[in-house]
Amino acid sequence: MAKGKSRQDGSEESTLIGETKPISQLMAAVRLARLEQVRGPGSPTELMLQKEQTIVGRSDDADICIASKLLSRHHAVFRKSGPQVRVEDLHSSNGLYLNGTKVHAADLYEGDTVQIGDVVVIFREGQ
Repeated sequence: MAKGKSRQDGSEESTLIGETKPISQLMAAVRLARLEQVRGPGSPTELMLQKEQTIVGRSDDADICIASKLLSRHHAVFRKSGPQVRVEDLHSSNGLYLNGTKVHAADLYEGDTVQIGDVVVIFREGQ
């Protein structure tokens, strides 16, 4: 909170009251939407959804590459639109499952389970 005080030249002087933190500490407190990989090659791990569009697959050119023969080269895409994240199957061989139900595309909510091939992730909303 800033408290203003007038100077003789008419400008205002302000003083911060309370604890201040460097911007780097404030930014560290902001978490991106992420996937907690709980099953499959490389698990357990946390996969950050840093871009507006993140492609997951077994190809080296996928944004998130997971070495599983049950994943297509470009298996699924996670798209962010503001705070909302949507997952879409990219015509993969083994499909996409949301909370155990096969889907082509779906909006994700905190705690949703997504399975692609033998990989299972839990969606975590950003803060």
